[in-house]
Amino acid sequence: MVKKSIIALALICMLATVSFAQDGTQYSSDNALKIDGLWPAQVTIKYSTLEICRFKVYIKVGMFIQIENCQYKKIVLEQVNCPGGQSFPCYKGCTQIKVRSNFEAKLTLQKYKIGNVIDQWKVYFWDGSSSSNDYITTPDGNYHAIDVCVEAWDTNIYNAGPNTEVLAGEIAILAVPTATPDCSDYCD
Repeated sequence: MVKKSIIALALICMLATVSFAQDGTQYSSDNALKIDGLWPAQVTIKYSTLEICRFKVYIKVGMFIQIENCQYKKIVLEQVNCPGGQSFPCYKGCTQIKVRSNFEAKLTLQKYKIGNVIDQWKVYFWDGSSSSNDYITTPDGNYHAIDVCVEAWDTNIYNAGPNTEVLAGEIAILAVPTATPDCSDYCD
C-alpha cells in the first residue's frame, strides 16, 4: 500500500512540473521584474522571454542641406541678343538645381572668373518669372528646383577658337542659416 501511495505521489509531481507556471508576473516602476512561483514556461518545456525594460531612442540631428548631382552641373553660355545697356556680344545660359534641407537657409552665388574670354558677367537665381541674388530653401526635406543663370556681355570671344566650349568661370553656391545662432555653446 505504501508503494502504491509513493507511485501516485510521483505521478502527481510529474504532472505538476509539465503544467504552466502561475502568471504572477509583476513589474515595478524601477523596471524590476518579480515572478511569483516558477518562471513562465511553454509546453515545449522552455522558458518564455519576458520584456523587462523598454526605453526611447533619440537621434541628434544636425543641419542638413544638399544639392542633387551638383558635381555634374554646368552652364553652357550661348549667344543672345543683347539686352538694353549691354555691349555686343552677349551670352546667356542657365541650369536647374534641386536643393533640399532640414532648416531654412539663404543660398547665394559666388562667381570665379577663369581665363580671359569673359570680363562683364552676372549670376543669379531664376524662378521662372523673376531673378534674385539669393534663394531661401524650404526646410521640408524635399528637393525644390531653382535655376542658376549666367549672363555675359562685351565678351572677348576672339580669345577662343571657333566651335569650342571654353572654361570661362565657375559658380559656387553658398549657404547660411536664416536663423540667429544660439551663442550659449559657441560663437566666434
